[in-house]
Amino acid sequence: MRLAICDDDDLERNFLHSLLKKYFSETSISCEFTLYDRGVNLYCDIAEEMEYDIVFLDLFMKDSFGMDIAKKLRDIHYDGKIIFCTVSADYALESYDVYASGYILKPYSLKEIRSTLDRFIPEYQCDCYAIRQKAQVVYIPLNEILYVESSNTRCIVHRRDGREYHVYKKLAEIEAELKDPRFLRCHQSYLVNMNYISEANDSFLLQNGEEILIRAKSKKEIQQRFLEYKG
Repeated sequence: MRLAICDDDDLERNFLHSLLKKYFSETSISCEFTLYDRGVNLYCDIAEEMEYDIVFLDLFMKDSFGMDIAKKLRDIHYDGKIIFCTVSADYALESYDVYASGYILKPYSLKEIRSTLDRFIPEYQCDCYAIRQKAQVVYIPLNEILYVESSNTRCIVHRRDGREYHVYKKLAEIEAELKDPRFLRCHQSYLVNMNYISEANDSFLLQNGEEILIRAKSKKEIQQRFLEYKG
């Protein structure tokens, strides 16, 4: 995904950049950012066929009015998303005239950025599992899930990089939500990503050295499913 941030205030522009990097680090989306300090430069690049999925556009800049830049972008058929950034909500209604996707007030906060982006970012996600963590939704790429473990009244989603997410759901419910052939229910307490199994004996040995139990009564059937998956 390509994103542009246009703000003539260096501190504000860089702070928004840092918050957006933090936000997208919690998704499966790889982002490339371009930072602008003048609205006219942003307009010229897009007019010359530079493509951006989202433009974060400050309303009040020394060289231009952000709303005018947005109108010009729509006039040349820019169909990406525009999110206005400003210290005032005075132009919130007018932003709908240029089909703005959001309106973020300064000073910036990660909470408000999440609130704005969470409404449409999932459309850019693919093969992810959404987990609500307190006041935010985290999208975990399925290929990043190592295994899911049932523990008392909750489940723990184990990520390849070592991060863990606690979910108050039954393992059967998560299995149904994932609906992906790479995940094997090998035990009443484990749902494992077969792409990361290195050895299959009385238990599964994962590539990171962890051992996952196999249900004894169904060991042959489970091992056979693993062999069939690996082809």
